[in-house]
Amino acid sequence: MHIRHVRVFISLLLLFPLQILSVARAQQDSTNITGLIEDTTGSVIVGAKVALHDLHGHLVAAVTADSEGRFALSRISSGDYELSVESMGFEPLRRQVAVAGSTVDLILTLHVAAVSQSIAVTAPGGYGAISAEAGTKVDIPLMETPISVAVVPTKVMADQQTVNLISAITNVSGVAPTNDLYGTGDSFSIRGFDAASLIYVDNIRLDEYSDSGFAQDMANVDSVEIVKGPASVLYGQGEPGGLVNIVTKRPLANRFGSLEQQYGNHSFYRTVVDINQPLLNKQVMARLIFDGLDAGSFRNFVHTNEGNFFPSLNWAPNGRLDILLQGSLERGSDYTDNGIPIVATPVNGTRIVATGAPANVPLSSNYVDKGSNWSPVRQFDIRPTVTLHLAENWPLRLMYKYSYITEPTPLEEISIGDVDSSGNLERIGFLTDYFHHRTSQVLAELPGKFSLGKIKNTFLVGFDFSKDFGAYDYNIVFPQNINIYAPVYNQPIGPADPAGQGFNTLGYIAYGGYIQDLAELPGNLFLLGGARMNWAETWEDYAGSYVGTTDVHERPTNPRAGLLWQSTPCVSFYGSYSSNYGDSALGSNAPGQKFLPPQSADQVEFGVKSEWLDKRLTASTAIYRIIKHNVPAPDPSNPALTIAIGTARTQGIEFDVAGQMTNSLQLIASFSNLQAVTTRDTDSLATDGVPSLQGLPFPSVPHAVGSLWATWEPQQSPLRGLRLGGGVNGHAGEQAYQTVYDVNFNPLGIESDQIQSVQLVSLMGGYERAWGKTHISAQLNIQNLTNRHYFSNVNPGQAMPGAPLNLLPKVQITF
Repeated sequence: MHIRHVRVFISLLLLFPLQILSVARAQQDSTNITGLIEDTTGSVIVGAKVALHDLHGHLVAAVTADSEGRFALSRISSGDYELSVESMGFEPLRRQVAVAGSTVDLILTLHVAAVSQSIAVTAPGGYGAISAEAGTKVDIPLMETPISVAVVPTKVMADQQTVNLISAITNVSGVAPTNDLYGTGDSFSIRGFDAASLIYVDNIRLDEYSDSGFAQDMANVDSVEIVKGPASVLYGQGEPGGLVNIVTKRPLANRFGSLEQQYGNHSFYRTVVDINQPLLNKQVMARLIFDGLDAGSFRNFVHTNEGNFFPSLNWAPNGRLDILLQGSLERGSDYTDNGIPIVATPVNGTRIVATGAPANVPLSSNYVDKGSNWSPVRQFDIRPTVTLHLAENWPLRLMYKYSYITEPTPLEEISIGDVDSSGNLERIGFLTDYFHHRTSQVLAELPGKFSLGKIKNTFLVGFDFSKDFGAYDYNIVFPQNINIYAPVYNQPIGPADPAGQGFNTLGYIAYGGYIQDLAELPGNLFLLGGARMNWAETWEDYAGSYVGTTDVHERPTNPRAGLLWQSTPCVSFYGSYSSNYGDSALGSNAPGQKFLPPQSADQVEFGVKSEWLDKRLTASTAIYRIIKHNVPAPDPSNPALTIAIGTARTQGIEFDVAGQMTNSLQLIASFSNLQAVTTRDTDSLATDGVPSLQGLPFPSVPHAVGSLWATWEPQQSPLRGLRLGGGVNGHAGEQAYQTVYDVNFNPLGIESDQIQSVQLVSLMGGYERAWGKTHISAQLNIQNLTNRHYFSNVNPGQAMPGAPLNLLPKVQITF
């Protein structure tokens, strides 16, 4: 047994007896918390949601204020807690409460809500969300928003021990993992359209596909918001399936610290430290988060390490000015994983002439030379945000971000095509000594509230600007072929090919202005309208063996409209239309030496939202259709040119439910079924070897995705502190396409590379106990309980294997 494993075993062995002994203390030092909730006029507030959390964020008790505005929380153990109060139309209230053996009686005053930058508001129970900002960029309850928005809160990610973004967002319907970056980035599709590693962090764009760098670090994530459908009206250029917005952790008013240690199979070690300190009478709040990772893998030769710092500082000298300064410094190494190669079988067909499947080799097999495919990564960013309250309910938000990433790769080896009949796999290599990206972004927004007669309006006007510049060199080499059944590694590699050397620069400038209004009409009707004007230029210039190109976009306008009817306080019906502004085909020339217009899309959606059990449980159902236009396709009359006639369509139905079923039972579940089809494409197989995809399902997109996760946390002694959970998630099979050629390199048709459907079972058990202000918890997650042999996704020529059975213990101390 490895010495580090011995240390882990001993630490857990010593910890659990202490926890068992603490059960006897659970019967002692308990008391009640009572209170009255009122507004600033002294009127009582009926139905407010009251929740008590420990300093680790775990729910201790929850109740609803009665008809007289009073509440009572019984049998609370001594210690320090955070009491939260939420009521529709009022600002959430957070207060530190010290319990020391006698009844605590409080008078709590709520203030009328102002529109300001916010994070997702979770309902009592921690799994459901009743408010999120990403869909509209203003603080509007989800029940009043005719847009599909889902939230994965901190509590879900903590219970599942989420270590990457993909694991978090697959709790949401319509989201599936892809593999654009071969394990080095956050690759996923939403509603069938590949998001191409484009996410947002606090509403600021992060393009992992172009900029590279590490995948999103989860230590600094407070919640994850997923907007379904086109979001160009507020965010600009992107894919029409939707987007993911990361809400980061910020300084808080209470002092605390935490130390978390995770262990896992294959030499996985992760340490997270979180220190928060209010200063100057809480006018200044500071926070520092550190995440250290040293991780092997079930895949041969794969090893990553990171050391990441996330400092933040908030200064609020008065009620009119708020300055937030955030940053990050991330260093370490990353690894590109080609997965398992494909073995093809010919079939009789006119268009599909072969089917491919992952080679029958151990999932640990890796067919690159040891020491290749790793990249040293250095990246940092700084993000100041200034909020100036011009008037009541009118905060002006100004945000700026500068980021720098460098990630050279000494040698990257990539498989070419399928394995031949003898098991040989052809490879190509790239030497990149220089790689960097610099990005500057500005975001200015002014939300506000006003009334016109009986119509209440929540208004937003904004402007954003983004400039990106990147450069890298490339040198092509040709490693010797490798036999997947008898691999011989690190054979001599010849010198770089002079014809494959060069230097590349690329970047974009994009900016836009937008306006939006949500009008609350009589009869519980909510009307949403918005529009955006875009300007953008994308360019890429090659020096060496390629021809430089520049691609100037047009200036499309994107509208969005929606109508919602809240028939009862618990049920809302809505319909919406939204348009999308997408990418252009970089370097694709249309007839007449013109550039192609940007891709566009339109979505129509209808849905139902509901809240039950005093807003502790939320549920939603949506049906939608998205049609994407201007997809590049070869010109049949001249295959050297490209025309924008391609179209694609996705349509489907989605279900999501999250929240608290009982005082002890919480769950989050989702299911989606979609049809994603290329509806129009040209067939120029005879001229340029590009078979038509018309009528075929989208590549790398399963037609069905589902998940279920539930936890049981008894709230009464002597079992309080125990946590048990588990779930299942999976997806249907999927396919990818590549062109098949004969020995003379003449195109024959399409090969469909396929993987099978998969369902994975996970379990969780934990126990936690507080000693005064110190809180200690231990947790064990078992992932892929049945040790299922599976592939998570497929690309042309390769499939990415999924991890086998994994034990992931965690110990955390909060003080």
